Amino acid sequence: MAWTKRLTASAIVSLLVAAGAAHAQDAVPPPPQAPAADASAYLTQHFSFDALTPDVQAAITQAKLAPVPFTKITLHTSDTVTSPDHQQPSKFSTAMTLENAGHGLVRRIEAVQDDKGNTVATQLELTYRGYLPFLTQGIPPQANTIPPVQAARKLLRFDTGSSGHFAFVYLYGMTGGQTFQDPGQFLCDSGKSYSASRLNPSIDGQAIELNCRVIDTNGIETDKVTLAYLDKYAVAVTLRSHNQQRTVDSIITDFQIH
Repeated sequence: MAWTKRLTASAIVSLLVAAGAAHAQDAVPPPPQAPAADASAYLTQHFSFDALTPDVQAAITQAKLAPVPFTKITLHTSDTVTSPDHQQPSKFSTAMTLENAGHGLVRRIEAVQDDKGNTVATQLELTYRGYLPFLTQGIPPQANTIPPVQAARKLLRFDTGSSGHFAFVYLYGMTGGQTFQDPGQFLCDSGKSYSASRLNPSIDGQAIELNCRVIDTNGIETDKVTLAYLDKYAVAVTLRSHNQQRTVDSIITDFQIH
């Protein structure tokens, strides 16, 4: 039986967090029973071009997208969450790894910790340059089973940046489940350009602000997202996300190219 079937979801979370921390902080590597190689194998199998549906693969191939100009980036953010339901903001930190997955795709692994150092969320994604996640899997830290992956099944519109606009309209659904009949949308407009060193001194080149809207299958705008597109690395990072329940503001505290 394949190792991916043997590992529990909590074991996958542990080894992914440990592998990410080792890259970003020179931490002690994962223990032998949960080697980083297993995490890499899981990501390569489930979050790669070959894991996409044939329709999405065809759309990406037809677009002839250039790969990103890096192998791996690790970064940390300090995150402040404000909510109408809480008088005081909450503090979190995120360790993130961005990996070149070819075809303009970026594999993104995020581990979020609270102010006491407890891992509260792990998110695995295959994205187009950090914008649209084609594949998304959120794994709760105490999960005993591996949750399904939310997958884009078909791209109805894939505009990668003409005239300062970015538009992704797609049909999606959970792996093993039915496709939602109404599309989701991720729409962005580019704004001001500034030195990327303003975000962190280790980041070279220019940053372009992207103001985006997330629209669900019912046509309702659920989130507003502010991204910074890092021109030298051809990848976007999230600076702010906002909806009715909460606002998350992120500051990049560490940025490394590998």
